[in-house]
Order: sequence, then structure tokens, then C-alpha cells
Amino acid sequence: MNKKVIQTVVLVFVIGILITMVLGLRSQGSAVGIGDEAYDFELQDLDGNIHRLSDYKGKVVMLNFFATWCSACVAEAPELERFNAEFSDEVQLFVVVKGETQNTVRRYVNEKQSKKTYLFDFTNNISRKFGVIGQPETIVINEDGIIVDHFIGGVTRDFLGVVLNEIKGR
Repeated sequence: MNKKVIQTVVLVFVIGILITMVLGLRSQGSAVGIGDEAYDFELQDLDGNIHRLSDYKGKVVMLNFFATWCSACVAEAPELERFNAEFSDEVQLFVVVKGETQNTVRRYVNEKQSKKTYLFDFTNNISRKFGVIGQPETIVINEDGIIVDHFIGGVTRDFLGVVLNEIKGR
């Protein structure tokens, strides 16, 4: 193949990738971030109950975005169980499941004997609203409904305990 043809193909490819990245970032522009009022979601749990963020005003809320097939999510799960058991009176911890069926998550919950509250973001709309692109990711919302932290990657019980103490001013 001619050298100019190869250069042209590579250039078109690079331009295509750049356009895709710019359009992707533009669509993320509507996401809320640290310092913003959290999006008032409405999501269903494993029992069919609806949870709205506004129902938890006055309480710290942590949203952990999770998937059963995600090895990092499964690895951090025992830490979240410990945190939830110790601080459930101060924090509402929700595990937000993206793109999985209730049956898959129910099997996981039963197998792991999880006590956390699992919510379903079937359309990934809530994930997009919070700027979540992977898992695990954890969003921390203070008592006033303001996003105060967004952690990408696994978290531990001790780390979340420090975050909670900072929010509570202890």
C-alpha cells in the first residue's frame, strides 16, 4: 500500500477517535459532581420497594456502584458489609447495580449472605447522572443532599469510617 494512503487512514482513524471522545465528554456534562446537589433518584430494591434519595435527607448516603461479575467489587464487598453493620444508624449505604438482573443479584446476595440494600439502575440513567463510568465507584452525599466525594475503585471499612468522621466533624 502507498505510504500516503496509510497516513490518510491513520489520520482519519485518529480524528474519529477524538470526535468520539469529545462527544462522550459532552454527554457527561450533565452529570452532577462534587459540590453539586445530588440527583434525586428513584430506584427499586430486590423486594420491589422504591427508594428516593430525598427520603434520606438528613442522613449521609453512600452509593456504591457494583456488579457481581466485577472482581474488584466482590473483593471490596466484605469491607462494605463491615462498614454497613457498624454505621447503619448514621449512613444509608446503597449498592447500585448496573445492567444485571434481579435473579443474578439475588443469588449473589444469598450466597454471600449480604445485608446491604441493593438498588437497580436498569437503564444506567442514574449512573450517568452521577458521572459513574465503571465499578466499583462510591458517591458520598452529605445530610444536606450535596455530593462531597466520588471514589473510583475499591474502598475499605476504615477508609469509609474516616470519610464519615470528616463529614460529621469528628
